[in-house]
Parts: sequence; C-alpha cells; structure tokens
Amino acid sequence: MGDADQNRTAIQPDWLLANVPFVSFICENDAFYSMRFLTFGGGAAFGYNVEDFIDNKHYFAASTTHPEDADIVDAHAEQAVGGGAPVVSRYRLVQADGMPVPVLLVSKAVRGASGSIEALAGVCVDLRGVPALQGPPGLLSQLRVPARQRPATQRPREIDTAWAANELPITSFFVENDEHFTVRKSYGSVEELLGYSAEDFTNARKYKPASATHPADVDIADAYIELASSREGEQVAARLRLVNSDGESVPVIVFARGARPPGAEIGVAGGVLDIRHIPALQGSFGVLGQ
Repeated sequence: MGDADQNRTAIQPDWLLANVPFVSFICENDAFYSMRFLTFGGGAAFGYNVEDFIDNKHYFAASTTHPEDADIVDAHAEQAVGGGAPVVSRYRLVQADGMPVPVLLVSKAVRGASGSIEALAGVCVDLRGVPALQGPPGLLSQLRVPARQRPATQRPREIDTAWAANELPITSFFVENDEHFTVRKSYGSVEELLGYSAEDFTNARKYKPASATHPADVDIADAYIELASSREGEQVAARLRLVNSDGESVPVIVFARGARPPGAEIGVAGGVLDIRHIPALQGSFGVLGQ
C-alpha cells in the first residue's frame, strides 16, 4: 500500500467513535454522572440529542436509567472507583420515548498522577440485536480483579475525542476487510488487553491482528469481519479468543459495525471487550448477533 492509500484511510478519533456500535462517555463520579464527553456511536442515540446531556444541559445521565436499575448503576460506579479491571453490568436504559432498552455498561475510573479520580470513562452497548448477551440486570464482573495499570493521565481542561478514546475501557478499532484484518487505527489499551504495543499492530508494522487470533477461532474472526463489512451500518457481535504476548488465550467479545471512511473501502469499526473476569458473558465461541 502506497503513502497515498495510507493517507486516504487515516482514521480520526471523531470519525471512529461516531461509527463504532456503542456509546462512549466521560462523566463525573457524582450523583448525576454528569456528562463531560458523550458520543452516540453508530446512530445509537436512543432518541436523545447528545448536547442535551453535556454538563447536564437538559438531562442528567442518571435520569435515563430505569428506576428499578438505579442501584445497579450506583454499585457499578462504586466498584469502578475501587479500581481493578473494568466493571461490567447489564441494566435497562430508558430511551426518549419511554421504552426500556437492555444495555451493557462497561466503565473504569480514570486516575491522575496523584492517584486521584479524574473521571469515569465508559461505553454503553445496545443489546437488542444480541439476544445471546441479554439477561437479568445486575453487576456481572468479579470484584476488583487486578488489571494491567495504564499510565496516569492528565485530564485536559476541555476533553477532546483522542484523549477520551484512549481512556475508554474497551479497545476501539478500525480494520480493513482483508486477509490480515489490517488495523488502520486503534484507541484504548492494546497493552492492557494483550500485552502488545498498539503501534506494532497499526498498518501491520510488526504484527498482523490475524496472528493474535486463536487458531481455532480464525473462522469466527473471518465471519464477523465479512458480515459487518458486507452491510454498512449494522451491528455484529462475536465471542472468540485472542492470544496475548505470554501465549495465553484471552476470551473477548467483539462489537463491530461496517463503516466506510472518507475516500476508502468499507471496513469494520468496533471494540474489543476482555471477558476473562466476566463469567456471565463467557460461553461458546462464534458470531452472536447481527
């Protein structure tokens, strides 16, 4: 691939978070979970306007939680503040028309150099198209499972998309629909997930993503990439295993969506969720929803 082609497929964080199949957010650890950054990826706005949530302009984020699930969300935030691997819960989000939507909430605390909590960073995935992941609302992750610690960060005065994307508890990506699933851009911590450097995977500089897929699950990876890239805009989910830098299998769920960057062929935008500490989401490997 020449320089012109690489430039054409350069992926900006704003574009990526607008095309992944989940909501991305940075909020305060306060009673209202006051939103400081919010992006409805893949059109999953649930009938709301993003700007109505920023700085509690017209809505509190907490007000979109089904009343019966408010304790779950509060317990989720408390666990996230406690540290360790990202916290995962199922709960019901009430969309603008009053209908409850089953969602998966994944979040973690963002810590500064002094250890202070700068914010909560998270994603919210609509589960209506993934029946295999639906179930009773509740906390799903095990308590305070140790995680590879990310470097301390300095929260910018005005939160920008690149900073937010790198603080999310899910590794977001855009890959080509080619034989190696070539990564054009990723955000979040590949090091935390697999122990590799993100730079080593970008544009197959050192590693090809296909080489980090468990040999038994290559067909699953092929299937979800092909399915997502064949129907632009539709969500696909898959459960499969990756192989980390120590040679260990890492069960993950991938949420993906066909997306077409400006001037490029359709590829796949999505996120990878580590489920080693989430028994409730583990199970047989394969494509889960489309």
